[in-house]
Amino acid sequence: MMGEPVRALRPTLAILALALAVYVVANQRMGRLKRDAIDPEFSVRLPVPAQIILAAGDRHLAADLSGFRVLVADTFRMRPEDYALQAGLQRDIAFLNPAHEDNYYIAAAILPWGGQLDAAQHVLKRAAEARPMDYQPLFYYGFNLFHFQRNPAGGAAALLRAVDRTRDVQDQMALQNTAALWMERGYSVAESATRVEAMAKASPPGGFRKYLEVRAARLRSLDELQRLARTYERRTGKRLHEIEDLVRSGLLERVPKDPLRVGFAVDANGEPAFADALRKAGQ
Repeated sequence: MMGEPVRALRPTLAILALALAVYVVANQRMGRLKRDAIDPEFSVRLPVPAQIILAAGDRHLAADLSGFRVLVADTFRMRPEDYALQAGLQRDIAFLNPAHEDNYYIAAAILPWGGQLDAAQHVLKRAAEARPMDYQPLFYYGFNLFHFQRNPAGGAAALLRAVDRTRDVQDQMALQNTAALWMERGYSVAESATRVEAMAKASPPGGFRKYLEVRAARLRSLDELQRLARTYERRTGKRLHEIEDLVRSGLLERVPKDPLRVGFAVDANGEPAFADALRKAGQ
């Protein structure tokens, strides 16, 4: 009597064993297949009106929902098309809620490095307009101008606009100092000196004002050396080889001291410059 149920179960057990074997083989083969790297949260980008409708008409909720999709994305596996889709989503968020804080943070941290600089700058500009007491969107906007667009003058201008947005003296000094450094790369030496002098006059009395005054003074010294180098070339028909040539020619009484102790040198074209800038350039 007990043998009948056992015999009846044998076909079922055989089928289960076969199914298990098929599953194991299929699982092994599937594991060796190349997987698509696209993040599922980026697979669809709905039109903005549809996003608002799905959020029951609440623009800020729609922005938060798209922001969550961007926030959880795995950037280590993103392809160029994924970055493009993320850029579109972040533009949508900037339209729905330009003051969205997470949106501009993520845009600044990810988009420019993924080839989506224009989208990042759009998000940051919208955030700067919508958050008048927040200096950081302007800081990131200025950094992108300086680093990615090679526009130090534009970057410095953005940092100076950010100064009035913070009441923290240390933050103000840091922004002004960085702007002064970028100005030296983005303007003529004489114009840089004028702008740094203006920053010094606008700063409260104290150590930082003196620091800016020192930077302006050394720029004035460099401007004078460059002017004398052109005079030297006109008179001698030769390019300046070293700063001391100006002293030997009688155009300069003595080499000016650099208050920051960096010193002055001459580049391959006979143009005076700060010594550290030449070292960085490998000259």
